[in-house]
Amino acid sequence: MLKLVSFLSGAALLVSTAPGFALEDEKSLAKASISFLKKNHFSEYLSLPLEHDINFRYLSRYTNQNVLSFKPVVPLKLGSDYDLIIRTIAPVYENTPLPNQEGTIRGTGDLNPTFFITPKYFDKWVLGLGPTVFMPTTSNSQYLASNKWSVGPEFAAMAILENWMYGLLTYNVYATAPDSNRIKSSQFSFQYLLAYTFDNGWYVSTNPNITANWQNDKNQKWLVPFGLGGGKTFYLGKQGFNLSSHAYYNAIRPENIGPAWQFQLEMELLFPVKSS
Repeated sequence: MLKLVSFLSGAALLVSTAPGFALEDEKSLAKASISFLKKNHFSEYLSLPLEHDINFRYLSRYTNQNVLSFKPVVPLKLGSDYDLIIRTIAPVYENTPLPNQEGTIRGTGDLNPTFFITPKYFDKWVLGLGPTVFMPTTSNSQYLASNKWSVGPEFAAMAILENWMYGLLTYNVYATAPDSNRIKSSQFSFQYLLAYTFDNGWYVSTNPNITANWQNDKNQKWLVPFGLGGGKTFYLGKQGFNLSSHAYYNAIRPENIGPAWQFQLEMELLFPVKSS
């Protein structure tokens, strides 16, 4: 059907191996499960990731934030030379209260679909390019999201050399038609991937998400994390799974917002997709 994998938060959105669940399949699955774009041999599994992020000391030393994100991907074929990957991120937030506040803040964030167009004719590199959109669907624009339309280009690239994987995913979005009560914004994201996979399904990886808000003051723009993690891909019967965890320290962050530490836990369900 498709000949690539689309990346999401450091793990695969689409992976493929041939039907049958021998050890060789698990080797391929281990490689695919931490890549964000891969073609030729990664076309026959649909991945449905569920990610839980815990942001420690989010607004102050006393507050934490929990984010549960569902990240489905829909693959579509655009003729013999191109594919379309529709990736959507749907987050749900829980913020613990500040010392002078009462009650935990819970709600949905802005919905974020991305539409990657990916060519099939590169041998060593896999590339994807398309628009990403932040839709104003949050239930609390004061604490959880901007609640305004933002749009911009997103680019993805990846290469695999033996058991090593290298990649990047980056975008810059701009707020569109803000009303008088909303501040214009331009936000940047750069996520890189470096991973090593073992033949038994285990892997180690790092895929931190570096962000910048261009409207902030000079020393308040950047959030730059460093960290490491890993995981394992496996089967229970005929159901494929990928479990992973990562920990990151934000070495550079704004003073008034942004977590000091982040712990990330992800589970993926991998479903076979019939080739058309």
